[in-house]
Amino acid sequence: MTISIRPARSEEQQIIVSLIRQAKISPRNLRWEHFLVAEENGQVVGIRQVRVHVQGTREVGSGFVLPEYRHQGLSARLMNEILSREKGTLYLMCRDKWASYYEQFGFRQVNIDQLPRDFRKEYQIGKTITSLISVFMKDKIRIIPMKRE
Repeated sequence: MTISIRPARSEEQQIIVSLIRQAKISPRNLRWEHFLVAEENGQVVGIRQVRVHVQGTREVGSGFVLPEYRHQGLSARLMNEILSREKGTLYLMCRDKWASYYEQFGFRQVNIDQLPRDFRKEYQIGKTITSLISVFMKDKIRIIPMKRE
């Protein structure tokens, strides 16, 4: 398996949107220019983006790997490539059960009052949406904010 990691191209916008829908994660602020893709034989098999918020806060988000490519380190490769390109502070929000995964990349949970205003707003929106979704699910979804300096 030879998989390359590269910046997304404009013609991949619809593929990115399709993968985000398949992942059932937030479709907000999907701009191909902010994505890296993992590609094998011309097929996009994984994605991850860095969202840039109103005040310039950068958030790692929208990661997804096709099921048949999971458990091969591809998500970690995408994250490591992002971290090699991004030199400043990064934030993310994730389900609490994924915190230990992101800690291996240097992210640490932070209190909401430590978040920049633009990301705090996004976090509050995400928390509200996941709380509503949790009403209809058997397990409660709890998202947490994390930061990497």
